[in-house]
Amino acid sequence: MAGWLSRPVPAAPTSASSAPPVPQISAEDPRLPDASRLLVARLLALVADIEARTQDDALMVSALTEVRQMRDSHLPRLIGSYAEIPASHRAEIFRTTGRSASYNLNQGFEKMIARLETLSRSLAQEDIDSFADNLRFIEHRYGKDDPLP
Repeated sequence: MAGWLSRPVPAAPTSASSAPPVPQISAEDPRLPDASRLLVARLLALVADIEARTQDDALMVSALTEVRQMRDSHLPRLIGSYAEIPASHRAEIFRTTGRSASYNLNQGFEKMIARLETLSRSLAQEDIDSFADNLRFIEHRYGKDDPLP
């Protein structure tokens, strides 16, 4: 009878464990062609940068949502759909589009990178504008040569 007391009680499931796992993509993913690795590394670096810059800003929730969706959903799906094409049939992409499957894959990455760069510039512009406003204030307040106007 004492044996039942020593059995561990299974933990109650948490909401985090019931969510589907987020695919972890890296530039070293073996499904990627060599020519795609630098693009994926750039894309992931931009996502991390934007995520760090927007995390504590409630006004940037839409940008944060977009970059996370890109990283956690769109990027894995693009890579997965490329990887699912048997290598022996990738030439069909070339016959259809006039470009190789890997070229088209890289074009997809470049479009995502361009969007991330636009978001990054938009975030930086707010900081640049704020800095310029502060400089104008300082010039107006303290830049006068004559202390008695």
